[in-house]
Amino acid sequence: MPIRYSLIENKLTAAPDDYRGQVQHNGSVTIEDILQKIARPGSTVTTAEGLAFWEELSQAVAAEIQAGNRVVSDLFVVSLGLTGTFDSAQDQFDAARHQLRVRVSPGIRLRRAEQGLTVEQVRADAVQPVLDQAEDFTSNTTNDKLSKGGTVRLTGSRLKFDAADTKQGIFLVAANGTETRMTRVLTNKPSELLFLVPTAQVAGQYRVVVRAKVDGGQVTKSGELDTVLAVS
Repeated sequence: MPIRYSLIENKLTAAPDDYRGQVQHNGSVTIEDILQKIARPGSTVTTAEGLAFWEELSQAVAAEIQAGNRVVSDLFVVSLGLTGTFDSAQDQFDAARHQLRVRVSPGIRLRRAEQGLTVEQVRADAVQPVLDQAEDFTSNTTNDKLSKGGTVRLTGSRLKFDAADTKQGIFLVAANGTETRMTRVLTNKPSELLFLVPTAQVAGQYRVVVRAKVDGGQVTKSGELDTVLAVS
């Protein structure tokens, strides 16, 4: 099946006619969804067994990272990186200026999966919110993480929503499908949303979704940031 993409205006460059490609994913699949496909009739592995193993594997990988190790597999590579600027060769790590970040990159098998992919251009939905960047002021990062109690700026186009309609707004969607609607929105503009991440937000990986009725439409449309962000 071809990978569908559309062209949207690139607001990150000064050129007025620049566009960038945005992949139109067919949907989101959880680990449980994948395991249910593996545990098909006749399989020796059940979904429950697969989930139990995944939990053990996840804990083991996290423990290796916390021990300062790099985890290498044919599917993914997990390592640690530093962000922030050091003022001199004698400067030392300062949690106020520097952050340790977990980095995940594709392994050999996922790199091979890129080979042979075909693409198909489709028209962008004119009334769909488009999310370009999520800037976390607390960690001074972009499209990387969200800090509990911190301020985040979303930029893009067609982002403004009706705050009185609970079906519209900014949502953090966890891997299991649980959604949290952001209630403290400081700025609500077509090209910019400024909101506070709840201090009680559970740490983990989240998709950032904006739902809105735009251009006078009566149907709520949904747009999603390309990158999954970590709440911590």
